Amino acid sequence: MLFIIVTSVFYFLFILFILWTKKPLSFSKNSDVRIIIKNGYTAKKVAKLINEKGFNINVRNFIWMTYIYNTDKSFKSGEYKLSNIDTPFNIMNNFVLGKCYYNHITFLEGWNFSQFRKALESNIYLKKTITDVNDSDLMKLLGSKILSPEGLFHPDTYYISFDTTDFDVLKMSYEKSNEIISKLWKKRKVSTIINTPYEAIILGSIIEKEASNYMEKAVISGVLHNRLKLGMRLQSDPTVIYGIGNNFSGKITKFDLKKDTPWNTYTRYGLPSTPISSVSESSLWAALNPESHNYIYYVARGDGTTVFSITYESHNSKIKEYILKSKENK
Repeated sequence: MLFIIVTSVFYFLFILFILWTKKPLSFSKNSDVRIIIKNGYTAKKVAKLINEKGFNINVRNFIWMTYIYNTDKSFKSGEYKLSNIDTPFNIMNNFVLGKCYYNHITFLEGWNFSQFRKALESNIYLKKTITDVNDSDLMKLLGSKILSPEGLFHPDTYYISFDTTDFDVLKMSYEKSNEIISKLWKKRKVSTIINTPYEAIILGSIIEKEASNYMEKAVISGVLHNRLKLGMRLQSDPTVIYGIGNNFSGKITKFDLKKDTPWNTYTRYGLPSTPISSVSESSLWAALNPESHNYIYYVARGDGTTVFSITYESHNSKIKEYILKSKENK
C-alpha cells in the first residue's frame, strides 16, 4: 500500500514537473530582454541570471531539467532573447543549440564560395582568422584532399557564440556537407553514372542553378544523365556563367558560349572540373537519383517551370515558343 502511495505521489509530481517545463514563464516586464551566456556557466548560474532579468523561473526545477536531458554542461555562449512566450524547455533547448538572437550567419543555396567569404567578412560577431588565408590553404586546414572550396560547404544557418571564428563556421559547414553527401551516397540509384561523391556535388551544383522548381530537379538530373550516357555535351548556361566569373555582363552571349573555360559545357564534354555553387540536399539527392525518362533537352518557360523534349526538333519549337516569343514581347 505504501509503495502504491509513494509511486502515485512520484508520478503526480513528475507530471507537474513536465507541465512546468512546457508552461510559458511569467515575466514582470512588458518587453523582451536579452541574456548573455558565457562559457562555463552552470545551469544554476543561468537560472539565477534569468530571474535577475525579471523572469520567474524555479531554479531547482531548471537544474533538474538539465540533468534529466543531460544538457547541464552543453550551453553555448552567446546573446539570447527571452520573452514571456518562452517555456523553460525551449529556453534550455535554445541554449544547447546556440540559437542566439542576432548571432548567426546564413549561407544560401546556389551561392559560390566567394559569397560565403563575403558573408563571413561582413558578420560583425565573428572573429576573423582566415581573411588572408587563400582557398587552397584553407582546404588544407580543413583536411581536404580537394583544394578547390567550391561546392564543399553546406548552405544553412549557423549559430555563433562569442568565441566563434570564421574558420569555425566554415568547419561546421564543411563537416555538414560531408555528412550529407555520405548519407545520400549510400542511397544512390544503381543506374547513376556518377562515380564519386565529388562528381555528385558537381552535378548537384548544376541542378541547383538550373532548377527553379523543386519538383523538377530529378527530371533535370535525368536529362543530364541521359546526355552524359549518350556522350553529348551538357550545354548548361550556369556553368558558362561561372567560368566567366566577375566579367559576366548579366546576359549570356554567343561569344560567351564559344569561349572555352574548364566550366564551359558547350565546348567541353562531361562534367566541369569543379562544382559551380553550393548545393542543397535536394539537389544532391536528385543528382544521385535521376528520374528515368528519354528527355535530352529542356528549356525554361519563364514562369519558374521547365518544358522537356526528346527530339531536337521538338526542343527548337519550344525555344521559339518560350524564348523567342518572350523576347518579342519585351
